Amino acid sequence: MAKENVKEGSGKKAKVEKKTSVRSYKQGIEVEKQKMGEYSKKFGTSVKSLQSDFKKHAKELKEAAKNMREEGAKHMGSKINKFKGELKAAAKSMNDKVDKFKGDIKVQVKENKEAASHMNSNVKLLLGEINKTKKDFQAYSQAFWG
Repeated sequence: MAKENVKEGSGKKAKVEKKTSVRSYKQGIEVEKQKMGEYSKKFGTSVKSLQSDFKKHAKELKEAAKNMREEGAKHMGSKINKFKGELKAAAKSMNDKVDKFKGDIKVQVKENKEAASHMNSNVKLLLGEINKTKKDFQAYSQAFWG
């Protein structure tokens, strides 16, 4: 095992050196190898555990992203359908108003035709009265001036 050997120097204090055998070095190295082996096993399992945790987390994130996309598509689809419904309702309302406007125009055209016809009748009546008065005046003037 360890033997102590005292060296004497030139007037300095002597140093004590322990001599260890090769066997004790080998044993120390083996003990350290075992410790390191245990640490590396622990480290390896820790790394594997972290890797599996990261893979699991990545899978969960992908699943969550997929669910978010699908949910967004559903909501967007319902909103698009709602918007289409609103557009159809607005178009129907607009068409109803246009149809009413066209109906009002037809009524106005009919009233204008009736008014024009009535004015035409009145003009004919007035012309007839004017012509009658003209004939009466001509007859009077011939009788008067002769």
